[in-house]
Amino acid sequence: MIPHKLLSDWMMFLRTNPEHLQRFSECFWPSQMISKHYALDLLQEHMGNWGEIYERQIYIFGGWYGVFAQLMSERFRSIQIYNIDVDPECEKVFNLLPVDGRKNITHITADMADFEYHTTPDFVINTSTEHVTQETYDAWWNNIPAGTKYLIQSNNFFEIDEHIRCANSLEEFVEMNNIQHNDYKSSIKVGQRPDGSAFFRFMALGEK
Repeated sequence: MIPHKLLSDWMMFLRTNPEHLQRFSECFWPSQMISKHYALDLLQEHMGNWGEIYERQIYIFGGWYGVFAQLMSERFRSIQIYNIDVDPECEKVFNLLPVDGRKNITHITADMADFEYHTTPDFVINTSTEHVTQETYDAWWNNIPAGTKYLIQSNNFFEIDEHIRCANSLEEFVEMNNIQHNDYKSSIKVGQRPDGSAFFRFMALGEK
């Protein structure tokens, strides 16, 4: 469930910044929203009260305009979230959003491959592993401090040009993303591909 105030803030942003309508609205495809809420439910289920402990440091990579970060901030109000994206336009858009929806969130423009953590992360989330090369992903993964919890997502939607590293199956997703066999893994159907076959979102949650 999206809080009414947050939904109103997004709509007000689009009304006053129509030049961002097409790109920003792509955050709200049904598959995107299903994936975001499923990820939040997984975090709450598997991490217990981690989101209720003051000043947990959460880093979201490939966070785009911060829609997922805002939903997370509403669900877990006491955490500090860093929303990282390589596209500088994302930071410009994020800073145009109403201030109330951005509390506890810091947006950072940076490449995940050589990102330097500002604080010791309690949790890292990568929502866009299909958008980066294997070299970039491996550099990001190797930079995560040992003992850090993580949630990683990808999909099998090869038809989008920006998706350069999708997975055909959950097993392939696990292999290419260095997921440990004892970590939690899931596959959820979120729509259809152009040929009518199922479109799946793959997720893994564990500790490095």
